[in-house]
Amino acid sequence: MKKLATASLLALSLAFTGCASIETKLSTWAVSMERSQADLRLKEIVVGDFTTPYLEGGQGETVFLIHGFQSNKDIWSRMAKQLTKHYHVIAIDLPAHGDSNIMMDKSYTVPEQAKRVIAIMDKLQLTEPVHIMGHSMGGAIAFYVAYLAPSHAKSLALMSSAGVISPQPSELYLRNQKGENPLIVRNKDDYKKMLAFTMSDPPYIPSPVIATLTRISIAREKIGEKIYQELNPKYFLNPEDVLPQIKVPTLVLWGDQDKVINVSSAEVFKRLIPQAQVVIFNGIGHAPQLEHTKETAQAYETFLTSVKP
Repeated sequence: MKKLATASLLALSLAFTGCASIETKLSTWAVSMERSQADLRLKEIVVGDFTTPYLEGGQGETVFLIHGFQSNKDIWSRMAKQLTKHYHVIAIDLPAHGDSNIMMDKSYTVPEQAKRVIAIMDKLQLTEPVHIMGHSMGGAIAFYVAYLAPSHAKSLALMSSAGVISPQPSELYLRNQKGENPLIVRNKDDYKKMLAFTMSDPPYIPSPVIATLTRISIAREKIGEKIYQELNPKYFLNPEDVLPQIKVPTLVLWGDQDKVINVSSAEVFKRLIPQAQVVIFNGIGHAPQLEHTKETAQAYETFLTSVKP
């Protein structure tokens, strides 16, 4: 059935490429199908000034997923297909990301976003500690949540995480030094280049989804630039002070071909969180949950089963 659906979507893609309204409908259908296959349902709450859409599904201990810069809740759908078999999964849109509302006058530093995530958790009435996983910028937000509200965290997983200075500078850092930022999309070519920059082994993505995501990314240029500027380390607490305070079981996941945040950052997390387990994937870039979904989910589930009740 899945292969048939993919083939049908591909045929429709070829037939309607270039028609924005049709592409959007096909993209919405494809995203909805992935959510359904992962047993995820779209929900929404309002916390403070922000609307927070989120995906929820499965039963068991709660796994709380936090996406990265310029991303959204659906980056987790393929991996969640594995997790919802044994866990209760929640994947949120961070404020000013995905389908959340954008407010240009607000601050989106990692500490501020972590405080908002804690408020979201409280609004969702997550009274028991949860397994928190964050990707990229979401990784930094995740460990700030564990630091600021330790009673909320049962375990912590950091995937390609921001928040520390890499011993070896990343290609993104070197590009930034030249005044370039391949993560900000201004036109169609930029989106294709961004995908190639962030992933070494990208999955198949139907053309209507690519076209729709390109339009969304171009529309997010200004808020993206603002949030990126606020990722400056001057807005962070010293990780040497924060990370040693994290006492919960921790997993660090990375791709050895990551151009966004160099894999050498994993060494820093291991040094500052001694109990952390480290898994490095060969031949994978910045998005293991998309590039090697099955292997990433398996590594995470193996870690979760090792966490004591």
